[in-house]
Amino acid sequence: MKLNVSSRKVSGKKVKHLRKEGKIPGSVYGPKTEPISFEIDAKVFNKLFDKVGYSNLIDLSVDDKKSGRALVKEVQTDPLSQEVISVSLYQVDMTKPIMADIPVVITGESPAVKNNLGLLVNQVDELTVYCLPDDLPSEFVVDISKLEQVGDSIHAKDIELPKGVELDAADLESSVIAYIAAPQKTLEEEATETEGEVAEGEGVEAAPAEETAKAES
Repeated sequence: MKLNVSSRKVSGKKVKHLRKEGKIPGSVYGPKTEPISFEIDAKVFNKLFDKVGYSNLIDLSVDDKKSGRALVKEVQTDPLSQEVISVSLYQVDMTKPIMADIPVVITGESPAVKNNLGLLVNQVDELTVYCLPDDLPSEFVVDISKLEQVGDSIHAKDIELPKGVELDAADLESSVIAYIAAPQKTLEEEATETEGEVAEGEGVEAAPAEETAKAES
């Protein structure tokens, strides 16, 4: 994807005027470039971001001059309107590995869910990878059709990685992508049964005390 931005001269509180004009203030930084302040039409950026997210490289130009390849690094939104109010781009060094967050996409149908045996719990929406910019995967597709019963799960370590791509150590060791949990009704029934057993046990223990009282009278 290509993106052309315009260099920005205003800063601080003055950027409010840009937003009123339908523009978003932003900045570009990276290991081989001086920080650049820019502005971009909000509609143009939103359309681009819907396609590239945080994991796809952008061919960046500033004032119609090629600048290099970049990733969307940070997007700030207004807490009330959810409109984008600021953007940060990271211009990469194509010869050096980088870390990036890659979205996890769930596909397929779990037999456990289809047969009403359990509920699918999706715990991870993205995974952090380490690789050269050209090797960045756009997404990880996880097939849940092998989740057949309660307790079945898929871990980050189960994902087949493209050549040259490594998962962040923390994700590799501990991340559960998705698993099948017992239905809430089943859990409530088990809790009710347990409470009933406890109450029944208390009643049995009380009987001898009543008999003893009668014997003493």
